[in-house]
Amino acid sequence: MIFDCHVHLPSAGLERTWEWQPFTPDVAAAVGYLRRCGVDRAVANSMRGELAKSPAEMVAGNDESAAAAREHPDVLVPACLVNTDFGEEAAAEVRRCRDALGMVWIGELCGYAAGYTYDTDGFAKVMALASDLDMIVQVHVDEVAEVDRICSEFPRVAFVLPHIGDSTTEVVERCELAAKYTNLHLDLSGHGVQRMGVLDLAVRCAGPERVLFGSDYTINDPAAVIATIQASHLPDDAKANILGGNTARLLAERGVD
Repeated sequence: MIFDCHVHLPSAGLERTWEWQPFTPDVAAAVGYLRRCGVDRAVANSMRGELAKSPAEMVAGNDESAAAAREHPDVLVPACLVNTDFGEEAAAEVRRCRDALGMVWIGELCGYAAGYTYDTDGFAKVMALASDLDMIVQVHVDEVAEVDRICSEFPRVAFVLPHIGDSTTEVVERCELAAKYTNLHLDLSGHGVQRMGVLDLAVRCAGPERVLFGSDYTINDPAAVIATIQASHLPDDAKANILGGNTARLLAERGVD
C-alpha cells in the first residue's frame, strides 16, 4: 500500500492555486491524479483551511476536507487545519475535528501561509490539546532550533516534520533531530529527498519506522517521491514501511483504519 501523508486538496471558489499551472481544478481531479501515480490513500487537507484568515474560513476548510473524505472514503483521510492565532476558537475547532469529524491528524500547519507563528500562547494551547487528544501534528518549521523546542516541550505529541531540507547542513540537522526525539517523524515531501543519499540518511537517523512518504501534492508530484523510494537500496520491508505502513500504523493507533 502507498499512503501519501501530505496532500493539499483544491478548494472550489479560490482563485489561488498551489500549482504553477492549473492542473487539478477540483477534488475529483486531485484524487484521479493520486491514483494515476499509484497512491492508494492520502492524508489530505484543504487549501481554504491552509490559508484561513478568519475562524469561519478555518471551519469551512475543515468541513471541505471532511466532505471530500466522505466522497472518496477509500482514498482520503481528512486532516484538521487551524490558525493558532485564533486562540480559543482554534482549540475549539481541534476538539470539533476530533470529536465530531473523527480527525486524528492536524496539519500541515503552515504558519507562513496564514500569518501565524509557533511561539504564541495560542500555538502552545493547541499543542497541549493535541497531546491530550493523542493527535498527530504535522508542522512546517524552517528553523531547526524551533523544531527542537517544540519536540521537547510536547514530548507526547507525535510530530511529523515535512521537507528534508535544501542544504547539506539543513538535511543533517533535521535528520539528527529525528535521532534525538523519538516523537519526531520525517516526511519526505517537498524538496531534498531527490538528492542522492538523503533518504538513506533519514532512515539511518530516524529508523525506517519514523520516515513517511509525503508528496506535498498539489504542489509537488507524488510520482517523483514514490520513484525515489522504490528505486532506493533500502530493504523491501523498509520501503513498505516508508511508502505506507508507517502512516497507516500512526492512524490505526488512534482508531483510524
